[in-house]
Amino acid sequence: MASEKEFLFEVDEGVGIVTLNRPERLNAITWDLAADLVELFRELRHRDDVRVVLLTGAGKAFCSGGDAEWISGGGERGLPGLSDVPLERYQRKTPAGPIGEFTRMIVEVDKPVIAACTGAVMGAGLAFALACDRRIADTTTRWSAAMVRLGFAPDCGITYFLPRVTRLSTALMMVETGRILGAEEAHREMLIDELVDEGQALPAALEYAKRLARGPSVAVDLARRFIHKSLNSTLEEMIDYEAVAATLTSHTKDAAEGTQAFLNKRKPEFKGH
Repeated sequence: MASEKEFLFEVDEGVGIVTLNRPERLNAITWDLAADLVELFRELRHRDDVRVVLLTGAGKAFCSGGDAEWISGGGERGLPGLSDVPLERYQRKTPAGPIGEFTRMIVEVDKPVIAACTGAVMGAGLAFALACDRRIADTTTRWSAAMVRLGFAPDCGITYFLPRVTRLSTALMMVETGRILGAEEAHREMLIDELVDEGQALPAALEYAKRLARGPSVAVDLARRFIHKSLNSTLEEMIDYEAVAATLTSHTKDAAEGTQAFLNKRKPEFKGH
């Protein structure tokens, strides 16, 4: 298990704030830390007090990627081809293990996940940010699919998300060269949704997340789920899925509240059920 101090968690007005807490290593991810984050996100999926998740990093970075000691083969946990440490069966099938699985859990938590980014957003950290619903970053950020710089092919879902978030040619350039993009260029290439002044990424992301948390969360979560579903579905399938979602949400108290608020020309007070 990772040290409890390697990530922090708190709830603020319906927003679960997850902070990677290895600032001395630019929040580089380890196997154990990723495993703990996977378990946390599985728990968050079922917590009614958390309607939105905010992912960020302590200190001067969001996440600089895989921990250098481990990916060089020098850690206690082995890496295929780079160390002689015996590998468990799970790792033989998927060398990145829970690090890649955490990318999947950012989607499967089934609630909006907002990234607040400063400093390095690289390697696995890039994958985590790309998997989030929205990326708010300050001017200190640097973005890179850094794996190729070390001789590795990209992993953790980068090749899935990059061409969906940015242009195909930009995605190819990033995975082929590992070039580091500064904040302005990353913003132009749509990796960053909202670029703010230095030190303002977390406040801006938290403000956005709290606004989502005040919304009709059943409808929000279903809408999010079906946007992801649409990436691998036909129009006919999505119209059917949307019909199911409309039927489900019509039975919520929030739908009744939203309708009455509209008729009475007042602001709705959604409760998330």
